[in-house]
Amino acid sequence: MEVHAHTHADLAHGGTSRKKWTQYLWEFLMLFLAVFCGFLAENLREHSVEHQREKQYARSLYEDIKSDTAALTNSIADCNYVTTRIDSFRTMVQMNELGSFPTGTWYYFGRFGTRTFTIAFQDATIEQLKSSGGLRYFKNNNVANAIAHYDQARREFLGQLHLQDLTYNDIIKTRNQVFNAYYFDEIMKYDISEGKIDSFKQKNIPLLSTKKEDFIQYASLCQLRSYNNKSIIISAGLLLEDAGALLAELKKEYHLQ
Repeated sequence: MEVHAHTHADLAHGGTSRKKWTQYLWEFLMLFLAVFCGFLAENLREHSVEHQREKQYARSLYEDIKSDTAALTNSIADCNYVTTRIDSFRTMVQMNELGSFPTGTWYYFGRFGTRTFTIAFQDATIEQLKSSGGLRYFKNNNVANAIAHYDQARREFLGQLHLQDLTYNDIIKTRNQVFNAYYFDEIMKYDISEGKIDSFKQKNIPLLSTKKEDFIQYASLCQLRSYNNKSIIISAGLLLEDAGALLAELKKEYHLQ
């Protein structure tokens, strides 16, 4: 039998030529490189987006903590102001008879026992970070740890504030047995001048009770308020330290002002 060899003319009329293995390798490499480059491009894009979100969260958190720091500083000052006067009232009740001072003096110091403290934290950013899993954006361990410590200290501080509520109704009820709250309006604000305070202390304002035991009962509840306030001051101080540490880490890592 005669073997017919394919010629170029035969190939032109429908014949086929087998590709060399190098051609298959080259096509594979081209396809692999295309997929790999696409993967790298997408990965870089996602990294860029996450980095931008990280910086946005960092700046927003930085501004929130700065606001919280100012609020905490004011809260500590107010709490110290109130607590020293609560302790003065307790000492007055323990060491003196009611007639030892003008009734206005009893009213002035007695009104601080029911003073409570609140603070509106700017917590939108940190709560969003926690609920959305955004904490993963912070790759720096020092920053991530500082956020965690601040959040824990903040929650502990809020717990201290909550303790005020446990005795509030009893304190109000006992206070209203000896003082007419109508007269407190004149001295409720912290920014009253010393002259006005001194004038109020000298007033002769009617008491609802002149029984020493009623004052002792109120002073005893004021002791709880004083103790809670001092715990609040300690917690606020610790929170202020954690806030300062977080601000320092954010400022260092993201060059914030």
